[in-house]
Amino acid sequence: MIQINVGDHHGNENGDNFTPIPVGNYRDQCRWARRKAIWIAANMPRADRYYSGLGAGVDLTTILANNNLWINYDGSIDFYGYTYSNNDIWIGPKPFRIGKWSVLATILHELAHVAGAPGAPPGGGVCAVGGLCHAAERAVYECGLGNRTELSTGIDDPSTPYDPTIVG
Repeated sequence: MIQINVGDHHGNENGDNFTPIPVGNYRDQCRWARRKAIWIAANMPRADRYYSGLGAGVDLTTILANNNLWINYDGSIDFYGYTYSNNDIWIGPKPFRIGKWSVLATILHELAHVAGAPGAPPGGGVCAVGGLCHAAERAVYECGLGNRTELSTGIDDPSTPYDPTIVG
């Protein structure tokens, strides 16, 4: 199963340390989000199908079962999260401040990158893959965390974790 860094994953990638998820509410939210993501994969076949089509040929169930994949913390960012490769994702403080549903949406978004969804280049910048730049955030919708009106109009409904304006 995907691992939550509680101080047992060391090193760095691209200079970003594998920092543990802080104890207390942050860690509790992360554990809840992992359980909910596993529930979504088991009970929402459209989520598995969506992840399978993102380029890496792997579904959400398989990604979540990977015990070599880690969730880390980065307290220095003012956005939701990021990933560089298929082994580590980072979550910033913003989704934890918003709440557990935002943590879940961030994890699902970052796992879509693991599944092959394009994103912004390392260090920031603009996604260079045209219409596919929304593919990672679309995974949040496909996991049942948004509404059809948001998807069809592109207008965010702040009562859902899905945000149709997020790209990369």
